[in-house]
Amino acid sequence: MSSMCKDVAAFHELILKDHGESYPSLISLDYCVERIRFLKEELDEFAAAAGDANIVGISDALADLVYVALGTAYKMGLPFDEIWVAVHEANMRKVSGMTKRGNRVDAMKPAGWVGPEAAIARAIMRKAENVQA
Repeated sequence: MSSMCKDVAAFHELILKDHGESYPSLISLDYCVERIRFLKEELDEFAAAAGDANIVGISDALADLVYVALGTAYKMGLPFDEIWVAVHEANMRKVSGMTKRGNRVDAMKPAGWVGPEAAIARAIMRKAENVQA
């Protein structure tokens, strides 16, 4: 488990007294809505700091976005380190180019590109099988 994942797990356990699921699980709709609001709040803080050209505020908001996302994955019992690897490997098979988003610098999916979904599903199943064993 990465140090960031360990840090977030420690925060949830020690500060929030909230232990994540040992088995990959969905979260309730109410909890999902809370996490979306939390992520939006941090994204709004990033936008405000960017508008103010505040590099400290931008840095804080980016770290908070990651913290909340990792906390959500922890709460769900997801094997996030493995999920990260799957997404990273899929992203590394993309190519530089213009997408429908219209960003000046972007990565696009070349012909035959395969997304990370199958690898993510395998990681989740491995964790589920290890918990049951």
